[in-house]
Amino acid sequence: MVSSNILGNGGIKLFPNLKKLDSEIQRTDNNFCVISGKEYCLKVIALHHSLQRHCQIFNLWICCMDSFTFMLMKKLNLKNVHLLQVEVIEDDNLRKVKQDRKPNEYCWTIKAPLVEYLLTTYDIKKMIYCDGDLYFFSDPVSILNEWGEHSVFLCPQRDLDWVEQKYGRFQAGLIGFKKDQYGMESLKWWKSRCLEWCSHEEKNGQYGDQKYLDNFPLFFQKVKISEHLGIDAAPWNSIYNNNYKITKNDQSILIEDDPLVVFHFACLTIYDSEKFDLWSLGKLKIQTTIINEIYVPYLDEIKSVMKEINAVEPDGLSNCLSKQPYTEANTFYNYTPLRRVMDQSDEYYNFAIILSKDFLIKGLTLYYSLKKKINNFHMWICCMDHVSFEIVNQLNLTNISILQVEEIEDEELLKVKNERTLQEYCWTMKAPLCQHILSNYGEVDHIIYCDSDLYFFSDPKPILEQWNQYSIFLCKQRGSQELERIHGQYQAGLIGFKKEENSMKILNWWREKCIERCSSIYDKKYGTWGDQKYLDAIPHLFSNIKVSDDPGINAAPWNLVMMNNSSVSKKKKTVIVDDSNLIVYHFGSMLMINKKNFDLWKLEPLSFDSSIIENIYLPYILQLRKTCRKLKKKNNLKNLTPFFASIPDDYQSKNPFSI
Repeated sequence: MVSSNILGNGGIKLFPNLKKLDSEIQRTDNNFCVISGKEYCLKVIALHHSLQRHCQIFNLWICCMDSFTFMLMKKLNLKNVHLLQVEVIEDDNLRKVKQDRKPNEYCWTIKAPLVEYLLTTYDIKKMIYCDGDLYFFSDPVSILNEWGEHSVFLCPQRDLDWVEQKYGRFQAGLIGFKKDQYGMESLKWWKSRCLEWCSHEEKNGQYGDQKYLDNFPLFFQKVKISEHLGIDAAPWNSIYNNNYKITKNDQSILIEDDPLVVFHFACLTIYDSEKFDLWSLGKLKIQTTIINEIYVPYLDEIKSVMKEINAVEPDGLSNCLSKQPYTEANTFYNYTPLRRVMDQSDEYYNFAIILSKDFLIKGLTLYYSLKKKINNFHMWICCMDHVSFEIVNQLNLTNISILQVEEIEDEELLKVKNERTLQEYCWTMKAPLCQHILSNYGEVDHIIYCDSDLYFFSDPKPILEQWNQYSIFLCKQRGSQELERIHGQYQAGLIGFKKEENSMKILNWWREKCIERCSSIYDKKYGTWGDQKYLDAIPHLFSNIKVSDDPGINAAPWNLVMMNNSSVSKKKKTVIVDDSNLIVYHFGSMLMINKKNFDLWKLEPLSFDSSIIENIYLPYILQLRKTCRKLKKKNNLKNLTPFFASIPDDYQSKNPFSI
């Protein structure tokens, strides 16, 4: 029990030397305190701004752990903020343990002493401690209302059972104490325990300052455990573990039926004004609503705070940013216009194609096929010549970024460029193009390379669903044994890579092999053909490979026409291959001789079933003609002959088709 010289007869602590509230300190129950070192300055200032936005009258005490933080906060002169340096509250016991504890462990240790100091120094009745990475989305009066007549306010973790058993049932990031008997008893007990031991390493069933809180409801009276889902919402209870419904109405963000009051942006790393790690403990998929309504407003606040700091201390901002390389981020967020477009969809698809003059019409038709089915995609178009670049640029297409091949080329590529045909060099460029996009666009977490003569008949969603957590996505050729012996088991015309270590290793390996050798003629000595035969080795050399055998993904003449063992039909405007929806078809080796005449397969005569012509080739040819009309209209191109197949005058089609 607390000694009688501290408590009055009514159980209320007697403090004869309390400082009276001066004109700068508001008389209110909205009293908050926070601990900040230089690495938390941005977040603590954002916390202050959120209080200022949602709370008319409040006090925020900031305990500064270093001289830079104190200097910066003093220069900013934030309204309703009261600064104190950590040395003010340190005594011999704290100074002794400070030497042996890591900075984060000492910040945990100092929480209870800070709250105790403020309650015993100032004429205030209650104090809410906040971690620096909290941010208010509505009036904190909800906390006071729920707290009511209780002495202590606790927030449950609402995490997995094993996590709570290890790290604690309650959150030490938001906790309230009143200046009454039970509030001060529990506060002093917590302070003593943290002085005895407070480590980031779990030991004897304890963890940091937090696991001690498990004992509060058992040891002390008048402890309130919050039931409000919007108070101290956090990644571990709102993004994963629970299936809470999170919505936005005109007034507020709701977690189930509770308005979001304060969110805990734990484990969020700030690299600069655009680069963030939203969850540094691992890769975390965050729902679109949470990104748009919770994280982005917070990042906007952080960006605004950066400008404030630059205005008063231009050289000081670097002290507030993470020194770790952003490439090590687990849940990387690159705050760019493209990223904000991506955020509007739960799923977003990233495609890359290589476009030369001869494939301009087909490549644009591929783009239009995607645009017709979905809008949640972006396509990088690498133009191999200036004519293609200028024409695509003039079209003002949405959802695209146009690259010139020169932006990607390096000495290795330029060295082999003149030794190879355009087709061979385009094959050589596939891996470097994918590398360029994944390395230079931080918001992109995957890329799907497509040959320009592909066409999407359905939403590409099944590709990502099948790809799932695998590093790369491969499609089986599903061709004859002889075809696969020469050309390979897998198709290089549709291949996907993730932005992760294993995938990037595979991509670099493929790049090096293609630079070394990439011929359109089968090499018996090395057993290689183009860029494609190398793919046979990937499942043997690397792990975590998705190999799709879906007949509707990358269907093509070599597996649908030449093998002649699949059925093609149409149900409710959807083309079906066997029992699968046709997602994407590869019109390989098809020539567009002019707007009316085509060679469906230039290599040899084949027998095309009428169902394949009617449901696959005819719709594609009609779209090619439509693209031609768009080029004439939008680019004022009167003569499209340069963009048709380059063939001799006496060319005889192997599989002619006219419309």
